[in-house]
Amino acid sequence: MLATATPLITTRPANAEDTEEPATLTTDGNWTYIQNSLITIVFPAGAKKPMFLWWHTNDPNNINVVKFKGLMEYTTYEKPYFLWRCQAEPWRIKQYIRDQYYEPWNRGHHHDEGLERGKIEDKLEKIANALDVHASYLPFSSSKWRLDGPENVTRGNVKYPSFNFTLVDVPGNREHFQFAEGNVIIRCRFYYTPATENAHGVYNYTVNAGELKIDLVIKHWEWNIDKLEPILDGLRELGFDIPKGKTSLALWVNLASINMTKLEIAEDETESLEDVDHTEAASMAKDMYIEDERISVVENETERDAMPMQNRWQQRFQVCFEKGNTTFAGFFKFVPQAIITDGTTYNTTEVTASYIQAGAHLRLFIGHPYFGNYTLEHDPSLGVESVSLWLPTSILAVLVGATIIVAVALIAIKIRKKTVNIVSIQ
Repeated sequence: MLATATPLITTRPANAEDTEEPATLTTDGNWTYIQNSLITIVFPAGAKKPMFLWWHTNDPNNINVVKFKGLMEYTTYEKPYFLWRCQAEPWRIKQYIRDQYYEPWNRGHHHDEGLERGKIEDKLEKIANALDVHASYLPFSSSKWRLDGPENVTRGNVKYPSFNFTLVDVPGNREHFQFAEGNVIIRCRFYYTPATENAHGVYNYTVNAGELKIDLVIKHWEWNIDKLEPILDGLRELGFDIPKGKTSLALWVNLASINMTKLEIAEDETESLEDVDHTEAASMAKDMYIEDERISVVENETERDAMPMQNRWQQRFQVCFEKGNTTFAGFFKFVPQAIITDGTTYNTTEVTASYIQAGAHLRLFIGHPYFGNYTLEHDPSLGVESVSLWLPTSILAVLVGATIIVAVALIAIKIRKKTVNIVSIQ
């Protein structure tokens, strides 16, 4: 039984004539596999952290990776989308207020107004030294997760395996994030047929067969800005027009591509996958497509500001992986809206996105505006392009042959009592 809230959606077939193609569900060591003739999806069976590897089943040499890195609270005084320098840390907020409000005020007032100046300085120091706030970044890799499922679900004519990652414990050095335990959930569904999802009657969208639908659910987030509001109110009373609630929460994900030749072979069955985090180091990505625009990710540009994604089609933000020599491209996409709910009413809020080329992989930040003590629900998904109907039989035969070769190689490895270490999941 999946221990989570009621699913966000109701489903129905997108086309009654669509044929159903179930997938096999298997767990082998540290990994669980969902596979049919279109797509293979792999995720950690032990819930070490939420991440997914996927590829077209007939093209296993081109593996797409999405790693959910964590949540980052950031201020939006400058831009609505995530920027590194705008993390919601007290010292950064203090510096912003000093630069944008106090210094201009100070230049325009006489130095004999020492009493008022002292009050302002005192409040700025209280912001910087606040003790009951959390760090701006909640890392997922050092947190503990529980995996519920997968289990097969039938809703009318729609069938899918469902599973959830639930954050259950944060590391001891992040004690101010204990409020997140049990309140950050990543719900997943893999559809056997196309389906139309209805998000609480607020909006509809179609999910294709073979697509992994994901719901990011965040409940009862405790905002640093809320804890600093009494101090900020004091500054407002002294004449500073500081906007309220100018903060957001970003989901940080890394997108990478690895090749079968990059997979590391463990020396014995007892070796775990917990030692080194080398997904990004193993990535061979050169280009990705941001809303159909080719972006080189070869260079590491993490010292620069993140670039905003433009939602051109008003339907989905989308990142596509470079095809290279393959016929099938992977994608990661998400709707431009999130739902904010108290369990009774459901409203939408605009979602932003920004990205940074990080050296053979992409850092993507999905921004969700301040939602108070309500629950946030947002909808990413991942998959691969379908096989084109015109694809020559000879090419299909080659692809199928490649799959058989890889399967034989994996069997040979097991005979030697070695395991394939797809990627570290520390």
